[in-house]
Amino acid sequence: MELSWILVWLFGLTCTLLVSMLARLAPYESAAAPAAETEAKEKERNGSVTVEALLNLIKSRRSVFPKDYNGKPVPSDIVDQMLEAANWAPTHGKTEPWRFVVMSDSATIQRFQRILATEMLQNVQQGSEAHSSLLKKLARKEKEKKNCSHLIAICKKKVLSSKGKYMPDWEDTSAVAIAVQNMHLIAHAAGLAGYWSTGGVASALSSSSIATFLDLPEGESCLGLFHLGMSDKISKYRGSRKPWQEKVRYVKAGSDSKE
Repeated sequence: MELSWILVWLFGLTCTLLVSMLARLAPYESAAAPAAETEAKEKERNGSVTVEALLNLIKSRRSVFPKDYNGKPVPSDIVDQMLEAANWAPTHGKTEPWRFVVMSDSATIQRFQRILATEMLQNVQQGSEAHSSLLKKLARKEKEKKNCSHLIAICKKKVLSSKGKYMPDWEDTSAVAIAVQNMHLIAHAAGLAGYWSTGGVASALSSSSIATFLDLPEGESCLGLFHLGMSDKISKYRGSRKPWQEKVRYVKAGSDSKE
């Protein structure tokens, strides 16, 4: 009989201890639930992109020259995604100064190239060795551009900031450059070839004939050309960088500094 009572007493004590332990764990469980929910929402917001995947995409991006394009057309929906990505570049003063003019047919691209060539030749003395060399280069470039699916003029517009003033020109130029990087990364992710060219000799892209052809309004200028196409030779392009650690310094305030 005593043994039975002892067993009952032990069973009751065990139940009491279990209830106590569960009560202590409850706050941790309730705290973990919102954390897990937040993590899930963060993954949903960011899609399936991981830090490693994004870093690898950035590191594997290459500038692929039009001579290695195969002439196949790039789907327009991918071009739209590239331009949407460009539109999400950071911008000081919310000026969003990037502008793009898209040329997507061979006749338009060739017409543009001829106008650009004319402007470039005007900046070189006719009959000179430089003139002869440029003629050969331009003939080669015109042939290569026939391989492009799209040629996108990279432009910048002076825009008043949210506070009603113009931002420094270099800041707007930087914003456009970041927009192009966004655009290029989407192209690379889609398996496409891309290349940003600054356009040629002595800022031929800033000529009035180019502005007229691109229908650029006042305050808008062309900074370069983004060549886009399909290529079977992207994997042959190799890239290298010196270690990032050689280009970074960390500073730390001394113990005697006042904050």
